[in-house]
Amino acid sequence: MMEDVFMHGTGNRFLIHCGEQEPGVLLQSLQGADGLLILIEDETADLQMQIFNADGTEAEQCGNGLRCAALHAYRSQIVPSTTITIRTLAGLNTCVVHPDRNEVEVTIGHAKIGPLFCNVQLDLMKDLPELQFVNMGNPNAVLWTKEEPIEIRDTFGPVVAKHAGFSEGINLHVARLDSPNHATVASWERGVGPTLASGSGGASVFASSNRPSPFIVTSVGGSLKYSKTNDGQIVMSGPAVYG
Repeated sequence: MMEDVFMHGTGNRFLIHCGEQEPGVLLQSLQGADGLLILIEDETADLQMQIFNADGTEAEQCGNGLRCAALHAYRSQIVPSTTITIRTLAGLNTCVVHPDRNEVEVTIGHAKIGPLFCNVQLDLMKDLPELQFVNMGNPNAVLWTKEEPIEIRDTFGPVVAKHAGFSEGINLHVARLDSPNHATVASWERGVGPTLASGSGGASVFASSNRPSPFIVTSVGGSLKYSKTNDGQIVMSGPAVYG
């Protein structure tokens, strides 16, 4: 059996398990990581990736996790190619590994913008600031600010995490536009809390910014680059690191 490993993408840290052991057992060994990634065989993709938050809830998509999973699959020779397809609950993702610099490009789907796509009850939003809602296979709320994003996140993150308006929970990303193609972001993810980065969160910020490619999103954990394919699918590029 392949040994479990810890990896992180811009500070977003995961325990990666290749096999079909029960998530509940593995979650006891997180050692403070943000989540658990289980890689198993898939009928049509190279791999299937199950995503579990630190609290045990299952997530549909994880951009930083995809980069880590793809690099690990290549380095451990699970998949002998630098182009790897990984299926999540959100759909099929194509990952291109650049082993010379430990970076991975990942397609993470088309952004669906609006509260309808995030199961939001707008009539319960009166106590919250104006939010933009983006579904990247998972539900995300973007709060644009001119202030320090971390301070705003720490104020509203706990409120949003338990808010009655989000029946399925939601990830909050507080973003400040620092230049035409660069934003600073602080994220609070459902089932986890404050995180050093969020790959799908950065994609949500890019989608809601209405800015052209390439677009850089910087969080405490580092920077990620976003662009779009000709058919509008969002592509994320960034590092993946063991440890």
